[in-house]
Amino acid sequence: MNRLINNPVQELFFLISPPPHIMSDVSVLKDDIQFLIGHEFDDRYSKGYISLFQYNDEHIDDIIQHVATKAAHFKPFNVFIKNLNVFHYGATRTIYLDIVNKYPIRDIFERLVKEDIHYTPHISIAKNIATEDFLKSWAYLKDLSYSQHFLCDRITVLAREEKRWVHFRDIMFGGI
Repeated sequence: MNRLINNPVQELFFLISPPPHIMSDVSVLKDDIQFLIGHEFDDRYSKGYISLFQYNDEHIDDIIQHVATKAAHFKPFNVFIKNLNVFHYGATRTIYLDIVNKYPIRDIFERLVKEDIHYTPHISIAKNIATEDFLKSWAYLKDLSYSQHFLCDRITVLAREEKRWVHFRDIMFGGI
């Protein structure tokens, strides 16, 4: 049930949310990075998730119905996570947990949004950190062995409430 009572929702975030034990691992990795670089970073307190897309419009019932209709045709699958990797964006870097089987998540993204060869499913650990901070932390993290998996059977929808995201609803696969 959604907790938003008086404010009309206009901004939604659609994502795949890992189970608590993986979100806990993400939190520990974020702690490690903060310790290694000596200060907080932009997404320090964000939870672990696999981003699909954001929607910002007053017609939220339409997009929810669109996603629910598409999700009725998705089958649950296991998401396999293995080790850390890095995106390079000019002078910044993003450290992330790598998804081994990207295709099922890419397929969901493309069915919901559009085909995009640049979409890479991942779980961000430290987004857009400066090169100096990256070098301080990556030396210790690059050889970290990490392996987990979880059953993906839903799309989680968050709604913007003032300055934070709150759980709005889950859309189950297969019309569950």
